Amino acid sequence: MTKTVLTIAGSDTLAGGGLQSDLKTFENYRLFGLTAITCIATMKNEQFEITDLPTELLKDQLRTIKENLSIDGIKIGLVHQLESLEIVKNFLRTFDGPIVLDPVMAFKETNRVYSDAYREKLIELFPHAAVITPNLKEAEILSQQKISNLTEMEQAAERIIALGAQSVVIKGGERLSGDLASDLFYDGQKFENFSKPKLANVTINGAGCTFASAIAANLVSGKTLIPAISESKEYVYQGIKNGVLLKNGEGNVWFGDSVKSEVIV
Repeated sequence: MTKTVLTIAGSDTLAGGGLQSDLKTFENYRLFGLTAITCIATMKNEQFEITDLPTELLKDQLRTIKENLSIDGIKIGLVHQLESLEIVKNFLRTFDGPIVLDPVMAFKETNRVYSDAYREKLIELFPHAAVITPNLKEAEILSQQKISNLTEMEQAAERIIALGAQSVVIKGGERLSGDLASDLFYDGQKFENFSKPKLANVTINGAGCTFASAIAANLVSGKTLIPAISESKEYVYQGIKNGVLLKNGEGNVWFGDSVKSEVIV
């Protein structure tokens, strides 16, 4: 029987990340993808602008999905509004399958009051998720410390677990020095590194969203957490290698004919 995965996320108009990358990933894993849209991201004067959808509309989407379909897994991306986070938290209380939380924190750094309130509300979702997948900047905000090396990544991971997360994967990406792009897993008991050689490709938009949705897809497909993370790392690596260029010189992850049978189950 076909399995279903719900993404609760924003819409990326350029389709590198957001719910667009989630749905493409679910399809590549031969899963039926569902969406509850929280906001829409567009570009204006070379900057992203986020337009929130009414919270009642988010409630209606989640109610519609719950009443009409069974859900086998959930991936959470950009929620953005405090009230929407509360709605999502209440929805998660009724679900007992795998949940992957990608804590996208898209607010202006000057808005400290809002960012602090958002952090506290987002942390309330942690106990519901099998794994949290922050990038380095998000991990710094959540752990309230700087990260510039592996030791500091481990310290941040310990702090995030102390906030109530069951496990965490901190996405190192390109920011740390060295030839490897390394992600660090921690579940309160053991650390594990997932590394691939850094690529010169600029087609990295959506890599974080895709990584989290691939983990969700792997979990729904029956993988345990460590193999799910490992296979998702390889999946994103292929997406960066085969990405699509944008007019501004940046680029989105994409897979085309690169999807391999040994990655997709």
